Amino acid sequence: MNKLRTTGAAILLCTTLFIQTAGYGGYTTTASAAPTAPQGFTLDQLGTIALKNGVSVKLTDVNLMEQDNGNILTYSLSYTNGTNNSVLLKDYFNKVTTPGGTVVQGNTVTSSTYAKSIPAKSTQNVTYYVNIGKANKINGMKISLYTWDFNSADFRRQLGTFTVPAAYSIIVPQDQSKNLTLNNQPVSTKAESLQIYKYNGKVYAKVGISFSNLGTKALEDLNLKGYLASAGGSIFKLSLDDTAGANHKVQPKEKKTIFFLTEMPSYIKTDKMRLQFSQEDSALKIELPVASYNLPAATTPNLVVPSTVVKKILISNNTVETELKSAKVAASGNSAKWALKFRVKNSGNKSVTLPAYKLEVKASEGFSFPVDSKAFASLTLKPLEEKTIDLTAEVPLSVDQAKLQLQLVEPAAEGKIIFPTAYYQIPYSLQSNQWQDSEYMVDNNHGKFGVKFVNIQRLPWLDKDQMVVKINIRNLQPTSVQLPTLKGIVMAEDNNVSGTSQVVTEDTQTILAPNETVAVYVLFTVPYAYTFNHLKIELQETVGEEKENFLTLNTTQLYNQVKEIEPLSPFKLELVGKKAEVVELLTTVYPGTGSNIMYTELVMTNEEKRRADQAQLVAYYKTQDNYYYEAKVSQSETPPGPNGKSLVTVWSKIPANVDPSKLVLYLGEGVADGKLTSPGGKPTGFINTVSLGLNMVTEEPQNNLLGINMSPYTLSITDANATVTVGSDTLNAVLNYNLEVSNLYEAGPYEHKLVLELVDPLGQSMSQTLNFGTDLQVGSFKRYAMTLTSNGYKTLDGGAIRLNVYDEFQGQRKLLATQTYKLTTLRKKTDQL
Repeated sequence: MNKLRTTGAAILLCTTLFIQTAGYGGYTTTASAAPTAPQGFTLDQLGTIALKNGVSVKLTDVNLMEQDNGNILTYSLSYTNGTNNSVLLKDYFNKVTTPGGTVVQGNTVTSSTYAKSIPAKSTQNVTYYVNIGKANKINGMKISLYTWDFNSADFRRQLGTFTVPAAYSIIVPQDQSKNLTLNNQPVSTKAESLQIYKYNGKVYAKVGISFSNLGTKALEDLNLKGYLASAGGSIFKLSLDDTAGANHKVQPKEKKTIFFLTEMPSYIKTDKMRLQFSQEDSALKIELPVASYNLPAATTPNLVVPSTVVKKILISNNTVETELKSAKVAASGNSAKWALKFRVKNSGNKSVTLPAYKLEVKASEGFSFPVDSKAFASLTLKPLEEKTIDLTAEVPLSVDQAKLQLQLVEPAAEGKIIFPTAYYQIPYSLQSNQWQDSEYMVDNNHGKFGVKFVNIQRLPWLDKDQMVVKINIRNLQPTSVQLPTLKGIVMAEDNNVSGTSQVVTEDTQTILAPNETVAVYVLFTVPYAYTFNHLKIELQETVGEEKENFLTLNTTQLYNQVKEIEPLSPFKLELVGKKAEVVELLTTVYPGTGSNIMYTELVMTNEEKRRADQAQLVAYYKTQDNYYYEAKVSQSETPPGPNGKSLVTVWSKIPANVDPSKLVLYLGEGVADGKLTSPGGKPTGFINTVSLGLNMVTEEPQNNLLGINMSPYTLSITDANATVTVGSDTLNAVLNYNLEVSNLYEAGPYEHKLVLELVDPLGQSMSQTLNFGTDLQVGSFKRYAMTLTSNGYKTLDGGAIRLNVYDEFQGQRKLLATQTYKLTTLRKKTDQL
């Protein structure tokens, strides 16, 4: 028979994603099937062609399949006879004109040869086919209807033409269905899934198609041939899934997903794949197209079953529970001898015989080791019967015993595609649950170490939560040892969260003297709402291309541990190279309308014995009910000398309904790429977080302008001379001031602005934003002039002005001081005479 071409156009018949109303399907569809939801151009929009008075025809389906001996076009015509007499179909015929101009007369497919006439008051569907040669597009295809006319030159008369428009596509879009008639039963079909499996170096595709039986009888034989096509044009023949439990019978009103399988090369891209169904016309010896579907995005099923978790599988339409209940191992020479207990239970209502599954123990290094599985060879379970099967396997000690899997695979058969059923994780751990401050011993390629789980912190990080596990490692050997570069593999329950993990060591010089201890921090992020009760951390090193385990930590002690610091109490940053003392200088609020700015100043003193970069701090303000507000931190990038002090500013916008007096400041040392971040760097996490109580300063504004503190500046306005001349619209003010600056602290960019507001006797005001060092110069006996203009000043006779001084930060102001000064009225000389 003809073979499908492996070309890009093989089943990718149209680049558009439109489809006709799915009430009409492949060449065996009927017009009475229930419509479904596809959008776009429908063949109904082409209308009908009148054959004679009371008799009409419409085009209900078009399909195309490329084949080596010429491309086959099928189309279905629905004839409606509204008269009281039967109409012979032999009086009418049709021809197809391809977009290239080729004209071919249509012939009925074998299943439609029975249709000789259209009974009175009825509708008759007839499917035709033509071989259109190399033509491979249906758009622009014309189907013309004719009748015999012996009065014309060629004895025929054209009755009308259906032209397939550019907006029409035979390919069913994703998430839409198409109605077919299979074995005289109306069926709704829909492409549900595309799964990719990798097993023993091969790649398999599993296509899921749902069949909804709309008829009154069971659908027992699909009688379909399936082909999977890649976006690049490669085509693979599909076979029905005949694994254990596969049942292809669809009962009336039942919806069932049936799977089709194929093997394909690993280099084939699996995006934008499509499925085509065809049926063989044995009499014509050709394959006729039925339907084409755009498949959903390919997924790779997770067959891994965590230890002690029940995996349900379907065997002969019965659900069977499977579980690897326990695993014990004993060393014997260079081998590990495993004893496994595997539980099976028939949860169905009839007896079931288990297939002779192939079982293997698979190592993470890629090796497979046989398992004695004779117990599966003839195991029959009655309804609700449960049995535990003893399995044994021998595995070399050279492979990683902590990453073994028990693989359950369908039994092999000639011509059958073999799929794995499940991969059961074999539980193995050298250490039990580790508790805080309890040291346990580790023996690895680098020597013997004492390992202690110190604490764990769970804190916000952007829109997630950051977990920080602190581990102390002590050298138990009589000689020094250098720790390798470590990477953290983290399992929270059974979820691998290692993608964001990083390992930070206390000192980049990781040579441990005998009995010396180093702190190691493992950081990772989890969704902030994710809860779990068990944590497993493996610290690994890379040796060549291999991964070697340095230590494993298991713990269920997951409560958050954050040290609390009293307000105004200093605390230490202890990491070598960046040791410092931190103490709060002040905390205040810059009021706003919808939100306030929470502002804290810290003093950070270098406690190293030489000039040293300080740690970039990370901060959050926290409410009593555990709401976190990310804070911005500004620090000097200039490393201070021994005992040198740096000013650190921390601020965040807080909703106005949050009581600032109830906030605490969570403060930690920023890290990135496995090391502490220096000021100006971009942290990807933070460690050693403390909860700092805050001393809220709510001082009333000064009633004079002397000694105004805007650290590191101190401003004193010693006098203000304000004058207005009678008849003039100008008020002049000259301020005398002293401005001092303290060099006690290194600081980052100064973000405060001084706002000077002058209020005249009329209640009018003018504000000026002034920058220290430019608008107001450092020094004593300095002057600053302000001028106001108003027509009201022309008749002003005395009064006073008021000067208000504000600290503006990030656009929000706080009044620091206010004072009133006398206004002097001057008269022109002509007025004094």
